[in-house]
Amino acid sequence: GDSPVMAGLGPFLPSQFQPQSATPPVAPISAASGLSLHLNGDSWVEVLDAEGKRIEHGILRAGETRDFAPGTAARVSLGNAEAVEVRVNGSVTDIAAYRRANVARFTVSSDGSLAPAGG
Repeated sequence: GDSPVMAGLGPFLPSQFQPQSATPPVAPISAASGLSLHLNGDSWVEVLDAEGKRIEHGILRAGETRDFAPGTAARVSLGNAEAVEVRVNGSVTDIAAYRRANVARFTVSSDGSLAPAGG
């Protein structure tokens, strides 16, 4: 028998004639690059950019992860620091030198190296 015919109002263009996006897709932030915080317990976190603007602030819960693209995070403060695993460019980084009374404060350079926050 006869099969129904369906029509659309949009133009049909073969794939080689489809318009292409003018901007490439943005790659997701990867835990293999930049700074990554992995919470093994609840912790308060404050992350500032180079201008001192907060890019993360508040209590993060056990099991949460926050990733920051290289050069984004400039200054980090962590409460309950023993519960936070800090990774720089995918490698676990020891933050014991920046920890006092279970609060860690450190700066992050553009190449990802850590230094005491001072002040």
